[in-house]
Amino acid sequence: MDPLVFALILVAALVIIFVRKRWVIMLSYSVAFLATAALFAHHVTDALNVSF
Repeated sequence: MDPLVFALILVAALVIIFVRKRWVIMLSYSVAFLATAALFAHHVTDALNVSF
């Protein structure tokens, strides 16, 4: 899941850099923010199976 989210964030960043339409920039930023939040939530709530 992580590589897909990172790719989505990269694509959103490239769209923000190269596209000059405001609505596309806002949409890309929103998608990247939601993807980052979902990745964070996934890792925060993921159980760590660590035994010492």
